[in-house]
Amino acid sequence: MLTIFCLVSRQAMANVLPVFMYKPERVVLFTTPEEAHCADNLERLFKSYKITVHRKDNLDAYDYIKFKETVKQELDKQPDDVWLNVTGGTKLMALAAYEAFAEKDKNIFYCNTERNQIIHLYPKLETEKLTLNLSVEDYLNAYGYRILHSKSDELNPDYERLFKLLVQFNITYKFSEFLDKFRKEYTDKKQSKTFNDKKYSIFQIQKTPNGFVLFVNKEKFKFNDDKFLMGDWLEYLMFYFLKSKSISPMIGVKIISSGDVENEIDLVFIKDYQLYLISCKSGRATDPNKDIYEIETLRNIAGGTFGKAFLFTTQPLTKRIEQRAKELHIQSINLSNLNALTF
Repeated sequence: MLTIFCLVSRQAMANVLPVFMYKPERVVLFTTPEEAHCADNLERLFKSYKITVHRKDNLDAYDYIKFKETVKQELDKQPDDVWLNVTGGTKLMALAAYEAFAEKDKNIFYCNTERNQIIHLYPKLETEKLTLNLSVEDYLNAYGYRILHSKSDELNPDYERLFKLLVQFNITYKFSEFLDKFRKEYTDKKQSKTFNDKKYSIFQIQKTPNGFVLFVNKEKFKFNDDKFLMGDWLEYLMFYFLKSKSISPMIGVKIISSGDVENEIDLVFIKDYQLYLISCKSGRATDPNKDIYEIETLRNIAGGTFGKAFLFTTQPLTKRIEQRAKELHIQSINLSNLNALTF
């Protein structure tokens, strides 16, 4: 029976990834009062996978001798197959635990999340590639969030047909400009039953009793409501783009924290065991500065420093906003550089 000792820190993935990879029957969490909430999240996640969890709480992160003795006492209670994940905790906690395990000639490893590998430190130095299944739901649960709902993970065939047409004729930006004008007229309630593209003469929208009909180069696309035309189209375009790159994102994900705070993420997916968050903002009326702060908050809450945040807009950001995005480690994407984007 494998047991893994985990030193709890706010970087939950450093403990989650090895547990999911090695599938121990038992996990022992060592935590300070400051990280008790993080331990709560890990405990719930591991127990949901039928892993027995034992906790050593209220430990002093800076009392080297006492912490080492606590680890040794727990180690003496374990069967022979027990490993130490030395990745988390403070440096003193890691050193004390390492020394306790080395004295007992037990396995010690470090989870290198930057290179997606496990470094076995003791008794023999060697590396092992991370190989495991990690879902968006598991990732969010590790940080104290649960998913309330999300949109369908299947792309509407009409949406796919439309995007293929826009890409084929290289008219995606023209389509964006057309929708900007349509939304302005529609919002101002000046709309007639038919809205024509006076600039390019390739787009037309007709209002019907059952919704809207969009014409693009005489091809017809039907919509039951105005949500797609009023802004949802951009997140579905990114959804389409990611699917073409063999990435399977979740779209329109509403999450709630353990403190009952709700947030919504336009697109989210896991790649190389990292969480990617994308906020999509169409139209000229959006406030990119506000959008950057919103997604930075989401990234910090949901993924810590291990998450990656992106802001997808129809037009390039201003130099000032672009610089602010870089300072916040948020990558900006727009229609002109989308095809060159790699994740």
